Amino acid sequence: MNEKAENFLLHAISDDWTPLSEFDVILSTLQPEDYSRAFVLDAIRQFGERGWIRFGSFTGPGNAWTPWDISVQQAISRVADGYEGRVGYLHMDPVEVDRSEILRAEITEAGLERLRQLGDPYDNYGDPWADDPLSRADP
Repeated sequence: MNEKAENFLLHAISDDWTPLSEFDVILSTLQPEDYSRAFVLDAIRQFGERGWIRFGSFTGPGNAWTPWDISVQQAISRVADGYEGRVGYLHMDPVEVDRSEILRAEITEAGLERLRQLGDPYDNYGDPWADDPLSRADP
């Protein structure tokens, strides 16, 4: 994953619990030559291994965000293959990716520190979605 994609992903995650679809959209837009579902899963794994995110989902009481107390590899397996009746990323049709709640990533203090080092991606690179009227980016 290139630094530009890393910067935009960290920025997106810093705003709120980020769904799988944000990883998918950002990486497909900023690294289309590398994009695949395996590439997206590897990027998520890297963020977890670097300690930049906590894995979780909206599964707790009242559908509250609940962190997963599992290893990075176990989290990636859940996202890729599914769990508790949820369809995994590797088995979803493209429309399902947009609506999936299989993952919600939360930024950690280490992730915030990396984002501070990189700076604001919109200042660094401009808005890659500026010409897209259906943009999901938030400047």
